[in-house]
Amino acid sequence: MKAATPAEPRRAWASGFTLLNDRRFWLAFAFLVTLLGFPRGMLTGWITRTGEVYSTTHPGGGDFIVFWIASRMLLEGHLSGLFDPSQFSRYIIDLYGSDFGVRWLYPPHFLFLLAPLGLFPYLVAYGLFMGGSLAAFLFVAARVWGDRSVALWLLIAPVTALGILIGQTCFIVGALFVAAIYLWDERPILAGILLGLLTVKPQFGVLIPLVLLLERRFLVIAVASVTATALIGASILAFGIEPWRAFLFGLQDPTGAILLSERDAFLSVQMTVYGAARYFGLSFAAAAGLQGMSALFAVGSLVYVTLSSARRDTKAAMLVTATYLTLPYVLYYDLAAPTFVALWLYFGHGRRARPGIAVSALLVGVASISFINGAATTLWHVNVAPVAFLALAVFLIWSVGRETSPGFDRFENARP
Repeated sequence: MKAATPAEPRRAWASGFTLLNDRRFWLAFAFLVTLLGFPRGMLTGWITRTGEVYSTTHPGGGDFIVFWIASRMLLEGHLSGLFDPSQFSRYIIDLYGSDFGVRWLYPPHFLFLLAPLGLFPYLVAYGLFMGGSLAAFLFVAARVWGDRSVALWLLIAPVTALGILIGQTCFIVGALFVAAIYLWDERPILAGILLGLLTVKPQFGVLIPLVLLLERRFLVIAVASVTATALIGASILAFGIEPWRAFLFGLQDPTGAILLSERDAFLSVQMTVYGAARYFGLSFAAAAGLQGMSALFAVGSLVYVTLSSARRDTKAAMLVTATYLTLPYVLYYDLAAPTFVALWLYFGHGRRARPGIAVSALLVGVASISFINGAATTLWHVNVAPVAFLALAVFLIWSVGRETSPGFDRFENARP
């Protein structure tokens, strides 16, 4: 029998640690650490604390109070007060003794989705809204992915815990955004309908028309336009023109107060270049200038990637990334779509080769950025969230060169 060389015992010893070489282990480990520690201390402490970002002086769900109150006001015939910040505040104070600093900032046709919630007690409505929207997001993710495995990862992802605890619209936005851009090749009519529905939070579709025009997806554009027009028209028929006038011209003060806020607790959970610059202490003008530069870089990068012959999933990832680099206002619960993109790239979905260690670490960071940013703001008073999106954009630009090179494997160039 051949004697073992000195290298063989080392290989045998290393083989006992194959779990540590499994990217599923490291992703699960990162998500576990996040769930135990985001964003400022142990999770249980975060749930029960009170303050500017989250409050437990009313039943759970944090921001869900906005949607439930909106439904109640609509059903009780107080629609005009919904778009009046002072009346909206008084309505909440009458119920809970404090308005928690929240306001209604959404277009009138969003009320079609929210109207039934006011028929139920707060906690029942909260469960229905969050449970239904999360189920929709997981269904869409599994449909786009091709199997249910991604749903398990999304269930333990930071965005899911944050979305549920805060009671926000992240799952609705994620489902509409992901389904539309990943399915518009095979289901252009459905994609157009979903993009029309995405106008309930229109800022997340800011770059989609550009991509649709560059790729000459005129059917998607037409269906999305018809869907959005129908929703707006239906809301005018149902509620009148006044809510739209108030939405377009009457919410400048609360919107401006959000963008001009100097509260550290608020700026520390913004995921944008503007938010990071303001948190660092820069003036509004300087932060806006940096945000403008970020938007120019994002749009230029998006045009370059879209017009290239790179893989379809690379283009979809660039659209999501560019959107988050363009918007001046994104909070830490608005990360459903970037989390899906990070998982797709991290597992090398539909590809022969998975990313290396450095890129894998970046993608885990993007999927866990709420915790990483929470730790960075706590320890060093630095908002690092936009750095992750900038790095992801650079990686995707680099990927175009690789995917369009003459020696690139044809299998890799095929659409997933």
